[in-house]
Amino acid sequence: MAKNKKKKKDPRVQLVSLYKKYVTTSGELPHSIKDLMRFGDLDFKDFKKHFKNLEELEAAIVLWYFQCADDILQGDKEAKSWDQKDRHAAFLYLLVEQASPDELFLSEFVAEKRKSPSFMKSFAMTLNAQSFKSLDHHGKSAEMLSSIGLNPKKTALTNHALSVLWFYTFDSSADKQDTDAFIEKTSDLLFRLTDTSTLTSMFDLGKFMISRKNTAFSWS
Repeated sequence: MAKNKKKKKDPRVQLVSLYKKYVTTSGELPHSIKDLMRFGDLDFKDFKKHFKNLEELEAAIVLWYFQCADDILQGDKEAKSWDQKDRHAAFLYLLVEQASPDELFLSEFVAEKRKSPSFMKSFAMTLNAQSFKSLDHHGKSAEMLSSIGLNPKKTALTNHALSVLWFYTFDSSADKQDTDAFIEKTSDLLFRLTDTSTLTSMFDLGKFMISRKNTAFSWS
């Protein structure tokens, strides 16, 4: 009988774990790749095989929480029958659940990174470029603007999820009750704002303008 082969650990995940350990051990973020590699007793080339720079690794750390939450929700057969608002709320709770074991790390990480507008801007762009199925939006507005590569509601859902994760890191309430309240109240507000007839009318106007792009609208 053939022995089951052990699944090889993804070296990128190992580097993510090393970064977290560095922060929770030293109480600060690594200032360079050299600092991180020295801490893990690794060669510089071990890092460069998988990440271009330290910022790319840092982005990958946060994206990992999103990926895990997305995988879990997509694997839930019951969730497929839920409406989008309920699926989105479930994704947010799963996102927080994935991040909770790293609460100490995240509090230090987010506190430092919020001081860097360039990182926040770069990460927001990276996050919005992802294709997490749980944050996809297929509807009238998406169809209208798909020809120019825009999906405003997907962007709103994605940025909302990021705001929840950031809020969670600073939530000092008992059992993170404020995070639960934040998820419920902001989700309700988000879907009210993005499902109004006024917004639909704006998308109708956008579709008209796009159809006349040769004379009235151009991205070039």
